[in-house]
Amino acid sequence: MEIIRDLTQFQAEKNMVISIGNFDGVHLGHASIVRRIVELAKDRGFESGLVTFDPHPMRFFGADVDLLQTTEMKAEEFEKLGVDKLFLLSFNKEIASIDPSVFVREFLIKKMMASFIVVGYDYRFGRNRQGSYEFLQIMGEKLGFTALRVSKVVVDGVTASSTNIRKFLKEGKPETAAKLLGRNYVMRGEVVRGDGLATKIGFPTANINVQNELIPANGIYSSIVHIDGKQHIGALYIGDRPTVADAGNRRVEVNVFDFSENLYGKVIDVEVVNFIRKDSKFSNVDELIKNISEDCKNIRVLFEK
Repeated sequence: MEIIRDLTQFQAEKNMVISIGNFDGVHLGHASIVRRIVELAKDRGFESGLVTFDPHPMRFFGADVDLLQTTEMKAEEFEKLGVDKLFLLSFNKEIASIDPSVFVREFLIKKMMASFIVVGYDYRFGRNRQGSYEFLQIMGEKLGFTALRVSKVVVDGVTASSTNIRKFLKEGKPETAAKLLGRNYVMRGEVVRGDGLATKIGFPTANINVQNELIPANGIYSSIVHIDGKQHIGALYIGDRPTVADAGNRRVEVNVFDFSENLYGKVIDVEVVNFIRKDSKFSNVDELIKNISEDCKNIRVLFEK
């Protein structure tokens, strides 16, 4: 997959099937759009292209939103889905104020040679969000492209949306979020040095400086840890360690089962699989150790099943 950040230096050499969107999380709804453009492009000998923005438009306009993925993680999901070209455009004042008809004509048609433009069921773009599926239909009749709209994806009565996924993760419901994502939620981050307390009590952990903005609710989770291309199971802790003296400093730590290699400085991915229990304050360290031991035992049983 080719990533294009500067449209002034780009000119398509063949017709394209294009979609526009923010795609935070690349959930099942997003995946249905991406698969549509990839299939259309392959059937017609075209190229598939996605137009997305950095920073997220909601962030540009000052909204307080925790993003589910880094730009790099989002791009990786697009590549897995078979996208040919990713147009990663800087969202700035110029883009925010552009007339949608100008954006379609000058960028999607002239630069990208779009024969099809595919959007989600509720996507809007351009100045004052004037661009819509209906708008694209009208523009298509004038400029000779076909506008298509992909229906929303509903799982167990819940719409697959970034907003709903954020909500479930913040409620400590990774299993429900996974149904909408089509996979487990993944946090990526560099392993950094902690204070060594976990090692002292017999459960060494990798302290993670998480790159994702959204960190799920405090608690204990079962997890799948990806290290150097290999998968391991582990116990994930998110919380502020209320039992010990430095309570209040929120941490993300994972105890990787049956693993003793040095991880400092490595970037690892941690899948958040099952919620085990809430973060709790225990009366003493011995009680803490007992509960951690029980958590690890329960997580091993879960994965054995």
